[in-house]
Amino acid sequence: MHFRWLVVALPLLSISCAHSKRTPEAELPKYEHVFQKPLTEAIAATRQLLEERGYTFEDTEDPNQLVTAWGEPDSAGTRNTTYTRYLVTGIQVAPRQSVVRIFRMTQQTTGNDAEWKKLWWKVYLERAEQMSNPFVKEVDFDQDDAATRRLSMLRGAQHGTRDLDLEQALTLRLESAPSVEVLSGNVAEEKRPTAVRAPEFYLERWSEEAPAEGPCTMSVRGLPKLLHPGLTLLIGEQLGTNEVPGVVGHIVCQAAQAGLAVVLGLSLPETEQARVDRYLASPGAPADQDALLEGRFWTRTYQDGRSSRAVLDLIDRARALRAAGLRVSVVAYDTDVLNGSERDAAQARVWTQRRAAKPDEVQVVLAGNTHTRLEKGTQWDPAFTPMAHLMKADRSLVVLEMSYAQGTRWGCDLNRDSKLVCGLVGATPAPEVAALPGLSPHIQIKEASPTEGLQGLLYVGQLTPSMPAILGPRLAPPTNPGEAPRAPGRDMRPPPVF
Repeated sequence: MHFRWLVVALPLLSISCAHSKRTPEAELPKYEHVFQKPLTEAIAATRQLLEERGYTFEDTEDPNQLVTAWGEPDSAGTRNTTYTRYLVTGIQVAPRQSVVRIFRMTQQTTGNDAEWKKLWWKVYLERAEQMSNPFVKEVDFDQDDAATRRLSMLRGAQHGTRDLDLEQALTLRLESAPSVEVLSGNVAEEKRPTAVRAPEFYLERWSEEAPAEGPCTMSVRGLPKLLHPGLTLLIGEQLGTNEVPGVVGHIVCQAAQAGLAVVLGLSLPETEQARVDRYLASPGAPADQDALLEGRFWTRTYQDGRSSRAVLDLIDRARALRAAGLRVSVVAYDTDVLNGSERDAAQARVWTQRRAAKPDEVQVVLAGNTHTRLEKGTQWDPAFTPMAHLMKADRSLVVLEMSYAQGTRWGCDLNRDSKLVCGLVGATPAPEVAALPGLSPHIQIKEASPTEGLQGLLYVGQLTPSMPAILGPRLAPPTNPGEAPRAPGRDMRPPPVF
């Protein structure tokens, strides 16, 4: 059976949660959430989500719509039954932007045959009805008149309600996955883009006067309670945002201004260390920025967010802090020649060996949130051993997971053909790390576990994308058609937060 659901029919659907009750108008989302995904990928992910929950599908003429088969009745033992199915409609907003709406369709049937048959015959008909689909059953009008009247009662209006719980599950599936990090040897290199070197490309901190109030422009609440010589602060992030490097810069400045020696760890290959050191010792002028960005890491085809303009600005901020007399250094601790657990083992060795050599130094290490997991194993590799797990012996280790409000970031992802695509990526927090936008940066420590050590959340705000550094301070693409472009770091009208 083929179905084609017309868009004009949608206004007839009542929008609500997945219950039969209508959702109050105040609870309805004010804006549609736009996925930073092609519509074909969003629809495929929706189909997979429903299949995992046991639903089967019927054929549709429109590839951007899904219709599940009618489910079993919600109730048994009565003549009043409710059948359910799901209708999914997809809208392509742009080549890499889409909207998916999930409706829970219901069909109610009412029985009123108390005087038609004896009880045993009614039970027989009830069971026969539940074993069949009344909407595709052929009716023989020559049979018993009571059975004919019974089937006629199955004709009723179908109701559709917006299933916001399923839409939330889809959003988390598409936008809460760990960041993809691109290593050399993992992908086939394409022709590298030409770097832009217009005057507006360059950071201007080198030419600005030092602020009279000091180099630290913001304090991170909760940090002073953690600061002490020998602290190891491991911060897990979603790559490619303006907010995380910005807040980490505040943490480094605040710790250094407290009189502590601070090392900032960035997930750059160790082959970039010499360029980083030369830049830290330079004035940070345009020629110095050019020299830093000559490294292959900054000019590779696939920019995964670790080489963003916000990271470049964080390195430049460390240079400025050193110029102000604070004890700050930067370590490129990553590798481009190892993968999986071997890569994380090499990362952990950098910090355990440095701790042995510099016991009083404060280590502020920024890493993708896969590497900051304290437990072994991931969904794709049960044997994976993260960097944080190997550093648990450090009794001064504090692991902070990024807490944020829903937004977008720059990153890489695999499409349905397993081809790597880099660009704007939706970022929706899981419930345990979700927060409202507009709050100031702060640290919230969880209850200590004797086996896992000290853990907490670092709130950074609503995420906005930081473009690759070689692209310069370009405007981010509009979120919706007709909306004016916005500069990275500025607030946008928030999408619905689940």
